[in-house]
Amino acid sequence: MLLKGDKIRLRPIEPEDVREVYRMVNDPEIFGEFDVFQLASWGEVEKWFKESVRPDEFTVFIVEENRTKAIVGIAVYYTVHPVMQNLEIGFQIRSESERNKGYGTEAVKLLLEYLFSTRDVKRIQATTDVENKAAQRVLEKNGFKREGRLRKALFRRGEFHDAYIYSVLREEWLGGGMGTGSS
Repeated sequence: MLLKGDKIRLRPIEPEDVREVYRMVNDPEIFGEFDVFQLASWGEVEKWFKESVRPDEFTVFIVEENRTKAIVGIAVYYTVHPVMQNLEIGFQIRSESERNKGYGTEAVKLLLEYLFSTRDVKRIQATTDVENKAAQRVLEKNGFKREGRLRKALFRRGEFHDAYIYSVLREEWLGGGMGTGSS
C-alpha cells in the first residue's frame, strides 16, 4: 500500500528501514525538541516493524519525499479503544532542514484520507506538547479541534509536560470538504 501526496508519500515500513528508524529515534541531531518518542533499543524498533504488520492495532509508515525518495520522517496510527472505534495518529519529521516544508501537514492529510476511507472509525485523535505550536498548526490545518489539556501527560527531556488532545470526527472531516470517501 502506498499513499501518495503532492510532496510526500507514505509507505509501510520495510525490513531495510528498521536501521534508519532506529537512528531517527536515537540520534540527538534528529530527535525533535518536542518529540515524545524516548530512546528506543534495537529490539523495540524491530518490534515496531513486526507490530506494523497488524494494521488493526499499530502501523508505522515511512514518510518519503516524492522527488528524491529520501526518508523525511515517520507517521503512525494505533488503536486507542477498539470498542469505541478510536484511533490515534502521530508523526515525526526527522530534522530541522526537513521541517516547515508541509511534509507533516500532508502526512496527516494522507493518514486521515486512508483511515476514514478504510476503517469504521468515528474519531481520530492526536496529542501534542502544549509548547509544540508547529504540530498544533499541522493538526488544525487538517480539521482537528483542540479538546482539552492533559496535565503532566508527556515525559520529555527529564520532566513531565502538559499536552493538548486534538480530534477530528468522521462527520467533521467529511462535512469540511476534506474527505471524499463515504461514511
